[in-house]
Amino acid sequence: MSDTNGAGSSDTRGAAARRSGNLRVVTVFAGFALTALFIYLMVIAEAILLPFAIAVFFVILLDSLSERICRIKIGGHSLPGWVGMTIAVLILILAFVALANLIRSNIAAVSAALPGYEENFKGYLDRILALVGAQELPSIRDLANQIDMRNTLGSMVSALASVTGNTMTVIFYIVFILLEQVTFGRKVDALFKNSEDSRRAKEMIARISNDIQKYIGLKTFVSAITGTLSYIVMSLVGVDFAAFWAVLIFILNFIPYIGSLVGVAFPAVLTLVQFGTPIPFIITTVVLASVQLAVGNVIEPRLMGRSLNLSPLVILLSLAVFGQIWGVAGMVLSMPFMVIAMIVCAGFEATRPIAVLLSATGNIDGSEETSDKQ
Repeated sequence: MSDTNGAGSSDTRGAAARRSGNLRVVTVFAGFALTALFIYLMVIAEAILLPFAIAVFFVILLDSLSERICRIKIGGHSLPGWVGMTIAVLILILAFVALANLIRSNIAAVSAALPGYEENFKGYLDRILALVGAQELPSIRDLANQIDMRNTLGSMVSALASVTGNTMTVIFYIVFILLEQVTFGRKVDALFKNSEDSRRAKEMIARISNDIQKYIGLKTFVSAITGTLSYIVMSLVGVDFAAFWAVLIFILNFIPYIGSLVGVAFPAVLTLVQFGTPIPFIITTVVLASVQLAVGNVIEPRLMGRSLNLSPLVILLSLAVFGQIWGVAGMVLSMPFMVIAMIVCAGFEATRPIAVLLSATGNIDGSEETSDKQ
């Protein structure tokens, strides 16, 4: 009789193991299908999804900034939430206005400085020709004549028009997302009849919000430090448009790995054609690279730790995919998207293996505490 019971329990365990294995296979295939569908939607609905994703990014930035403003105590009392959000919105508006004025003023300045850059570049070419023993190279004017300026200017105008149109769309999205936040908690309660399910959903949303706010807030602070130090360096060297390059470095610093390289390359190349000697180019390149290394390897790790816990390979792949589909904006947004994906996958037993694969350490429950101990 006992043998019969043992055989029955063994069959039951085997059937349960097979069902669990089949469920995992189905989950993996469902994950790949959802990923493929998401990428497909990113491609065909870029005009809708990209402005919305940018708006979500700015709303999270506003929430992070508002939270920090509300920590300020006046007369022993913290500022109300609506006051913090109002101040945060005003700061964002002022930043947009300052950026627009900076770009507009630099367009005219670049046009005025182009002849001098052309002469310096021609001087470099002449020196290179003398070193290699060549007799002549096509002049800058000949090379410029071979460029289809009509198509180039048309592309630039289309890009500027697209940015202008998207800006208004992003602003509308930001307004309505902020309004939606007021009633979002009640919607979650109404969506889940079971109080336990509602609690888990709210915990997951809170974790996503806290992690993304922490990342965007600290990344903004670190990028501001990098941009400020870079501006000081370029101003001391005398690099043209130092403020514009500092803002560009600030934006590019949101892109992991690649952004810091590009942020050094652009002003370095300008320095090369601006001055008649390579000394300013060498100084600018070395000092800017040192600033990037110091901030990226000393300041940023101390402030952020490894709480996001994303695999470097996953970061690179997400940069490649999002950059291919949405360009520079996609590369900036790739990190928050992947953090959200990992947290959501970690919240469900069936998708936890996906979260483990996305993580850097394999620990998806207490990554921050583990990294702190290390």
